[in-house]
Amino acid sequence: MNTTFTSSAPGRLCLFGEHQDYLGLPVVAMAIDRRCKLTFSPREDQKVSVKSEALGHVAEFDLQSSDEMDARQPLGMALRELTHEFGHQSLHGWNVDIKSDIPIQAGCSSSTALLTAWVASWLRILGGHCEVKEVVSRCHQYEVLKFNGAGGDMDQFACGHGGLHRFGVGSPQPLHLPSGTFVLADSGQPKDTQVHLKRCRDARLPLMPHLDASSGFDKESQALIDGTRINRDLESHWSALMSRTQVDGASMGLALTEHHAVLRDVLGLSTPRIESMLQAASNAGAWGGKINGSGGGGCAFVLCPDSAVTDVIEAMQMAGARGAWAVHLDKGVS
Repeated sequence: MNTTFTSSAPGRLCLFGEHQDYLGLPVVAMAIDRRCKLTFSPREDQKVSVKSEALGHVAEFDLQSSDEMDARQPLGMALRELTHEFGHQSLHGWNVDIKSDIPIQAGCSSSTALLTAWVASWLRILGGHCEVKEVVSRCHQYEVLKFNGAGGDMDQFACGHGGLHRFGVGSPQPLHLPSGTFVLADSGQPKDTQVHLKRCRDARLPLMPHLDASSGFDKESQALIDGTRINRDLESHWSALMSRTQVDGASMGLALTEHHAVLRDVLGLSTPRIESMLQAASNAGAWGGKINGSGGGGCAFVLCPDSAVTDVIEAMQMAGARGAWAVHLDKGVS
């Protein structure tokens, strides 16, 4: 192909099941209307130049030297693997412009959205199968498995499929939205995703066979078992309700806060600024909320009445959020 085209993928919220996918437990995730958009424009040589409005020059690849592509990061890994599989001898180069309004490295799957749009684009260029299931599988391989990452596959499923689904139980199960509006806020605090994922995974994986035990472990291990069981059961209960009908936002907000309490008190994944943001949102009328993503910084979100959105956004910003936005359900990769 020799024409300019675009591809995009959404960010995501994790409503229930945060820090569960890598334990083999289901999650409830929602694609949101903050997206990463790639514009591919053909060029005459065989170079691929990737630039971002926010980050400047991101990467450059030479299609004539695919074996030498930098595979230390997912974009290079994906391009090298795909060109090896489908061939690249007749390919011309591309300028790739990235525009994204997903908070970067803040727990909303900005990197997965980028990779999802990237893989879908190259499958289109190379003539591969571009079904969502194929894109999701490849993204999980290039982003997690090839790097022995600590995460699961929630991000790839959510960015690929879009919508609101329960993932991790065979085919994605579509769910109903609750009443109210979600407000996402970025604390502006940096975080180390892999460190938090690995710490929480490694501490709990050996305990998974004992998830229903109520005694027989040291205090720390029992707290991890109890907390993981609480969040497992919250996900199971609320995904069952959401599969049948629209649930009451006020009730769901309380459940989100209960989920957050485990992430904060048992796994140590919140920060004072995020707690201030969540409390300010509650004071402004929000029903409840939680951290989003690996935690330790980045984003949090709340669910609130439609009438309280403006007040909640202002309150979270006054409490230290770098930005806050009402977010809504969106489609997957396109």
